[in-house]
Amino acid sequence: MDDKLLRATADGDLEKVKALIDKGADPNASDEYGYTPLILAASEGRVELVKELLARGANVNVCSSSRWTPLLWASSMGHAELVELLLKHNADTEAADQYGATSLMKACRRGHLAVVKLLVSHKANLNAVDDYGWTPLMRASRRGYVQVAETLIEHGADLEAKDQYGATALIIGVSESHMELTRLLLDKGAQINATDRNGWTALKWAMSMGNKQMIKLLESYGAK
Repeated sequence: MDDKLLRATADGDLEKVKALIDKGADPNASDEYGYTPLILAASEGRVELVKELLARGANVNVCSSSRWTPLLWASSMGHAELVELLLKHNADTEAADQYGATSLMKACRRGHLAVVKLLVSHKANLNAVDDYGWTPLMRASRRGYVQVAETLIEHGADLEAKDQYGATALIIGVSESHMELTRLLLDKGAQINATDRNGWTALKWAMSMGNKQMIKLLESYGAK
């Protein structure tokens, strides 16, 4: 019966899910990968199914074998309404996947601004670090998500945190040629002459790529 519940959840069949649980199916049953009905529903953004499963006792902080929780899935996929629902049921904002990535990191990586704002409002750790030394701001900087980065900075994200290679958010943004993002970081006070593990500054990265516009921008802010 538990297998039927997992299939019904994957199919998004709310009425069948209700009926199976009424007959004794376990709302916390899992498949070989550790996926429970709640994880499956969250990954597909099925709000009503999630509501039903939570009401029937599903564990909001359950994780799969790869340590993905319902909140991690909802945040990664940009399901803002679902993220808000899970947070109201005390979902753990600091739960991390097998690489140390939190829900805030997932949302920042994909530019889901509404989700980022929700997580920030629920005190998600702005300066959490994954297994590679990456913070939420670094993830936003790599993709050039200006509004996401601005939200993080306004709430206290560390501009000078460094990843495993010594790169700051500014160096990462410059290396990806994100002009607007670079301007934002500089306007917010990022150290323009910070160096990575190899002694490279943001300017040296821009010069190595022959990015004349970026070089001009950095020099206008005093890069050396």
